Amino acid sequence: MRTLFLERPWTTLKHGLVGVLLLSAVTGAVAADPRPGPTIVPQSRAFAPPLGISIDQATAIARQQTGGRVLSAAPQTQGTRTAYRIRLLVDGQRVVTVVVDAEGRIKNKR
Repeated sequence: MRTLFLERPWTTLKHGLVGVLLLSAVTGAVAADPRPGPTIVPQSRAFAPPLGISIDQATAIARQQTGGRVLSAAPQTQGTRTAYRIRLLVDGQRVVTVVVDAEGRIKNKR
């Protein structure tokens, strides 16, 4: 013979509480997982070469080509390309402006 709910209310209540606690423990553990997920690399940069040279490398290239002393260096963006505008003092008398692209090639020498 089956026991009615009213005859054993604590048993049903215990089963309900255990179910709720178990469910909240499982979902809480999944939501609070401290491990980081996988790192996603954008498809366009997955196998691309590095973006180019640094400003220090660009100034070294400009110094080698002109033999001058660097007065200033600043990055320039031309569309999606980066270049560096470097001003040098040559022979202690004249100022020369050199533009070095991201591949290390000298584009302009004024």
